[in-house]
Amino acid sequence: MSAEIQLLYPYLSELVYRQLEGDAQQWLQKKLSQLQAQPKPRDLYLTFSAMPRFIGKAPLTLSREEIYKVQGIRAGLSLEGWTLPQAARVLTVCSYRYPDADTFLKLMDQLFSAAEVSELVALYSSLPVLPYPEKLKLRASEGIRTNMSVVFDAVVLNNPYPVENLDESAWNQMVLKALFMERPLYKIYGLEQRSNLELSKMISNYAHERWAANRTTSPEMWRPIGDQGTVSIYQDLERLITMDQDQQAAAILTAIALNTREAQSFLDRNQQLVEQTDRNKTTWDELGKRWWSKQNPTNKN
Repeated sequence: MSAEIQLLYPYLSELVYRQLEGDAQQWLQKKLSQLQAQPKPRDLYLTFSAMPRFIGKAPLTLSREEIYKVQGIRAGLSLEGWTLPQAARVLTVCSYRYPDADTFLKLMDQLFSAAEVSELVALYSSLPVLPYPEKLKLRASEGIRTNMSVVFDAVVLNNPYPVENLDESAWNQMVLKALFMERPLYKIYGLEQRSNLELSKMISNYAHERWAANRTTSPEMWRPIGDQGTVSIYQDLERLITMDQDQQAAAILTAIALNTREAQSFLDRNQQLVEQTDRNKTTWDELGKRWWSKQNPTNKN
């Protein structure tokens, strides 16, 4: 285990055990101890599969401070929205002592191949805390290709695995897929870090397709451009400032991130919007949350 995982494992265990009553807690402790002391593939499969039957299906309850602590231990990882069996399954695959990379991959292949939806969610959630992350790139790609939003979200949202392990092409396709599936981009870790010119072109083209079809576009779709805008991006910014307040704020934030002579000229010509964005303390995260809340009024995240 890496140093950060060595810190996260006992803390995640603490969060899970405190929600379990006597029999369920004893059962989980016994099973995880067995996997650590005498790792057997059959025990791994059975324990992983049996989790909801023995510990229930309740949500994992977390305070705001506990959420921040997890993110402090493992940057980019959030346990918000996790269930108790999901967290316990992550503990299960982390408890097993894998003797080598080949054995690890063989066991993961078996788990992924036999998994139903909730098990897939747990497996993809575990990507950033498992050993041999380079061995799971193909599995991550499979999760990104799915049309099941809960599985896609487990790979892409609140998960540092993609930014750390996907190549540029896979990363770009993931971001476009998130836009197509209307997922909240503010929950994708490392957007600005992985900005690139090809992605900038893809986002601009996608926006033009949406505009041509008179379809709405998320204002946060411009965030992944970062400082890698093409020449044509400035024409897109001019269009955005003719739209509503959220799109105008997106144009200002994009120009600030681009940090070019052309971007500064755009900001100078739209000083009133710059001041409005600053006065409202608008950030990309805040803008994304606001947009997502408008599209999903019953969703509290």
